[in-house]
Amino acid sequence: MTYCRFCESKPVEAWFGSWCSECRQIKNLCNVYGYERVLEILKKCCIRNENQLENKIRNHKERLPSIPEEIETECDGDESYEKPKTRAKKTK
Repeated sequence: MTYCRFCESKPVEAWFGSWCSECRQIKNLCNVYGYERVLEILKKCCIRNENQLENKIRNHKERLPSIPEEIETECDGDESYEKPKTRAKKTK
């Protein structure tokens, strides 16, 4: 079995090919829009620098509701664990 030359993890699309179906789509996009343009878009959209990472973490923390201290202390040990109540059918 021959593997894709790009991702090196999936089998090639055809016995005479060099690319899997997903990598062929990436290659076709690069042929249409240009390799430099696609690489520029990937760098701007997918790769984050240190400031962008810190902003992402800070924004995520601001959106999360804080947990009250009394609940945090109750959840510390296994002793306070209670089985969750569900709406299971009652037996007769």
